[in-house]
Order: sequence, then structure tokens, then C-alpha cells
Amino acid sequence: MRLIVLIVALLLVGLLVHRQLNVGTSNQVETKLDEMDIKTGVDTPSVPTRPQDVKKFGQDMNEFINKAASERAEKLNQEQY
Repeated sequence: MRLIVLIVALLLVGLLVHRQLNVGTSNQVETKLDEMDIKTGVDTPSVPTRPQDVKKFGQDMNEFINKAASERAEKLNQEQY
């Protein structure tokens, strides 16, 4: 009985190690913004690293949001007609 429990525990540990070290698969999760960037070619604004760039980042984000909203509205209008 102990031998069976030991074998099951080793198999479980082996499976967990294999999952952690498995380099062949990508665990990258794409968000809706990533998909939108790919489809529309619009780049999301990058987050600023300097305090001076925060104001421009806010303007860029507002522009990005407005552009994305207008594109979605156009798609909805095209689908309705």
C-alpha cells in the first residue's frame, strides 16, 4: 500500500514539474485590447516611466478610447444595416 501511495505521489510531482518546465507551449494570454490592436492596427499607448510624460499619456489614452469607441459604433451600425 505504501508503495502505491509513493508511486502516485511521484507521478503527481513529476506531472507538476513537467508543467512548470514545459517550454514548448506558450502560456500567453491575449486580452481584448491585444486582439483589437491586431485587427485594427491601433497601438495602445505605452505607460509612461517619467512623471513628465503622464499628461501626454492621459491625452493618448483619451484619444485611444475615443477612437476605439467610434470604431465599435461603426461596426454596430454596419451590422444593423
